[in-house]
Amino acid sequence: MKTFRIGYSPYSLKLKIPFATSKGDITLRSGFIIKVTDELGDSGTGDCSPFPEFGSESLEAAEKKLAQLKSITLSDLQFSSIKDELINLMSFPALKAGLEQALLELLSYNKHLSLMRIFGLNSSKDIPVNGVIGFLSPSESSERARVLVDSGFKTIKIKTGRDNFDVDYSVLNEIRNTVNENIKIRIDSNGKWDFKSAIKHLNKLEQLKIEYAEQPVNSLEEYIELKKEISIPVAADESIRSFNDALEFTDSDAIDYIIIKPMLLGGIFTSLEIIEQAKKSGIKTVVTSSFESAIGRKMDVLAAALVENDAAHGLSTADFFENDLMNPVDAVKDGNIKLEKDAI
Repeated sequence: MKTFRIGYSPYSLKLKIPFATSKGDITLRSGFIIKVTDELGDSGTGDCSPFPEFGSESLEAAEKKLAQLKSITLSDLQFSSIKDELINLMSFPALKAGLEQALLELLSYNKHLSLMRIFGLNSSKDIPVNGVIGFLSPSESSERARVLVDSGFKTIKIKTGRDNFDVDYSVLNEIRNTVNENIKIRIDSNGKWDFKSAIKHLNKLEQLKIEYAEQPVNSLEEYIELKKEISIPVAADESIRSFNDALEFTDSDAIDYIIIKPMLLGGIFTSLEIIEQAKKSGIKTVVTSSFESAIGRKMDVLAAALVENDAAHGLSTADFFENDLMNPVDAVKDGNIKLEKDAI
């Protein structure tokens, strides 16, 4: 048996400008850097960045639980023992993700191997990502879309779900008129629409060639019925907060895409299990960050690198912050993250 001491310190990162969504403005991201230390004094770090608005525990709940955890004991520092020991923290997904990352970072240090190699990635990889546009006016949105396309993005994600759908439509119409038809447009309403509104809105948006609509409704039953009424592909995000959630959706032919946020799912192990299940069901996976620190975003990038499809991932958030906790591995150039060999 091996015992690891647990310590933590808080952090806060301010966004350069507020990022507006149907759930409110994101102006600040706060969390905890977790440090696990073994008996030899070697350590690993992980990011615990709760996001209760999008389905995790609260910052306060995570800190209270962290304060109780003085140490953790594993049979060995291996994948299986890490999974087994942390399973009882599923109700604290961000905390679980942070502890999991810290233990994996320590495993990487002890093995003298990068996490990329440990997870089977032995070369560099280009990861396509989408540009993202929050709640801006139609003219501001079209200008932002033009800038994104000029900088190399081939996929743009637009936040929708305003109180007035006519503004959503105007934004999307302006963007589609600004960019050529080869540019993919995806939308995310964060579950703001009710079922009838989702049918009405998505049928109206069909002419704009939408790649997929993310979280247009909330329940599994609504997704199943919605697919019968619309032609635009649909994706689930907030509805997927566990492997069992994912299993219900993939087994029910309710979605075309599944959105993976490792921080809100309890870490990379659960994320990879869902990715594999989605692949078996013919559903595309898109990995998305939760606006966590550069430390936490390493695991998002690693998960995306392990996805075997050509969909752009939601990982272009590094430039949103005024500062960060380390040099990011997720810098974007020409619409891609160039993940160098052994960078993670």
